[in-house]
Amino acid sequence: MRSQPDRTRLKAAALVLCGIAAIAIAIAVAVPALAAGRARPASRTAAAASVPVVITCALQPQVRPSRYVLACGDAGALIIRLSWASWGSSAAFAAGTYSLNSCTPTCMARHFVNFPMLAALWRAVLWPGHAGKRYFSRLTLIFTGNRAYRSQGKLLHLPPTLTFPLSASGGAGP
Repeated sequence: MRSQPDRTRLKAAALVLCGIAAIAIAIAVAVPALAAGRARPASRTAAAASVPVVITCALQPQVRPSRYVLACGDAGALIIRLSWASWGSSAAFAAGTYSLNSCTPTCMARHFVNFPMLAALWRAVLWPGHAGKRYFSRLTLIFTGNRAYRSQGKLLHLPPTLTFPLSASGGAGP
């Protein structure tokens, strides 16, 4: 039986390897497109039906958004300052910032803490009620810096990665 520190180190190593694999995929997809001059300019609306979109809390399709709200109810979690390396038919990759309401001293105070991260959108599925349109149904965040923050007097840590299901109704959720 492994000790707790051994299991923690093993889990951390596995998560780091997953992060490295995601970064390698992002680079493998982005570099050839940039080198060939096929990089697309950023746009805020979905242009082509064949390219998957993300669905905003206002039920609007977006391609390469500069920000994306995960918590539609109170906008307490979002990703901001997104810089897209690629946006393809099966995945999209960006660098940016995860912004989280720390609820200090209360959630109504709207005190946000920010964490640098890489984002990967994946699992494109049909968007119900929108013939032929697909949306990304998963978002994985890989944190690239400090993950510690204080909330209501407690020191908390985000995990090295977070994966969210994305809703056909916008934001994170089923």
